[in-house]
Amino acid sequence: MRKREMALQDYTNKASMFRWPLLIALIAVPLVCGWAGALFGATTITLGTVVEQLILGLILGSVYALIALGYTLVYGVIKLINFAHGDIYMLGAFFGFYLLRFMIRWLHFTHGVSLIWCWIISVIISAAVCALIAVVMERLAYRPLRGSSRIAALITAVGVSFLLENAGIIVFGANPKSYEPKTLAVYQVELAAEQSFAAARHLEFVETTQRELPVRWFTDTQYARVRLVAKDGSSDWSPVLEITPDESHGYVESPSSGEQTGLTPPASLGYSRKQVGGRQEFSLSWANAAVDNVRMRPVFSNDQGEQLAVYLPLKTAQGHNVRVPVFNIVIVAVTLILLWALNQLINRSMFGMSMRALSFDGDAARLMGINTDKVIAQTFAIGGACAAVAGNMVGIYNQAIEPLMGILPGIKAFVAAVVGGIGSIPGAAVGGMIMGISEALVKSNIPSDWSSMADALAFAILIAVLLFKPSGIFGSAVKEKV
Repeated sequence: MRKREMALQDYTNKASMFRWPLLIALIAVPLVCGWAGALFGATTITLGTVVEQLILGLILGSVYALIALGYTLVYGVIKLINFAHGDIYMLGAFFGFYLLRFMIRWLHFTHGVSLIWCWIISVIISAAVCALIAVVMERLAYRPLRGSSRIAALITAVGVSFLLENAGIIVFGANPKSYEPKTLAVYQVELAAEQSFAAARHLEFVETTQRELPVRWFTDTQYARVRLVAKDGSSDWSPVLEITPDESHGYVESPSSGEQTGLTPPASLGYSRKQVGGRQEFSLSWANAAVDNVRMRPVFSNDQGEQLAVYLPLKTAQGHNVRVPVFNIVIVAVTLILLWALNQLINRSMFGMSMRALSFDGDAARLMGINTDKVIAQTFAIGGACAAVAGNMVGIYNQAIEPLMGILPGIKAFVAAVVGGIGSIPGAAVGGMIMGISEALVKSNIPSDWSSMADALAFAILIAVLLFKPSGIFGSAVKEKV
């Protein structure tokens, strides 16, 4: 048994000499695949095309690096692989989705705050919410198992992941959602017992033209009207609809006008009562607003609705200048800032010293007065916040989110953390960039029928690293007494 351990240690020491050759090889393989694609006619390579692909790789790598931070921080502190971390990334995207619409309604429409600031505020709030969820998850699911075997905590992490995914399907729906609103229709409804609408009940609905309301509100005659709210102000009220308790339905239309100025009010308003399963239901509905009145320009765009972009003096294979959207630069810049900030936090603060002490020896850290529960909870919070930021940026970039969006990026980010050396922040950054650039180069330069090979490349890279440098590129072998 002792000989086997010595042989394994000798193999690990020899393999560690291949760190930099392995890093060069991991970068060179995708380039070779790209040249092979060009050789067989899949793509035409120009300097501009290579730059485009590298930029795409940096974007993917930035997302993987931010998610990988959560894996590497938690593992570095308590040696736990939190497989539910990818689903925190999904929750961050959905919280940002709803918060962005809320901020546009209450800040952009009402106070004229720019769309970019609305997005920034929604990202900050969703990051705080996801940090809280990560702390609650640690407290309820992982802390009770801290003294148990690692396999018990690992199985629990997988279970929490499935719980969050299915909860997301139930709460948010299984269909993908368009993240950045291209239209945002906000309707205000007033209900009152008098046609003067004194002491009226005010309701507001976003992106819907029908709503079920409590039947008890309409036991007596009520009057209703609706109007549209948009960035340019509010439309006129629709004609008043009388809702009587003895009528099953009612309907009123707005008068057509050939010279309509300002926002056009909803063209009609109606109600219906019906018996469903032995109980009565009441629904109020109105016509859609004109699209021109509710159209939204993209968040990162100019006043004409054109996406903000920078053009490089390089030509693509189609003869166009390389176009880099400003938001792509934002993704890379935010990632670099967060990586730098976390590195400073861990290496130059008392909290970072506590994290490193806990990682080195938890029992000794407790004896020295470190509140280990607090440090671990804060570590989960930082990882959850970083994942939420990544989810918000991916939502804007892909323009779509769905409840299972965290599975594959979560796995790739875990691979990135292992490739870079799990427990190392620079390793998470480098591993994420290797994964992103490799995926972009391979996916862009091989035939479309083989595009799924780009996902398989992630696991090929993992296998190569585990063979030649089991502790990862920036990791170090740790001897454990058994």
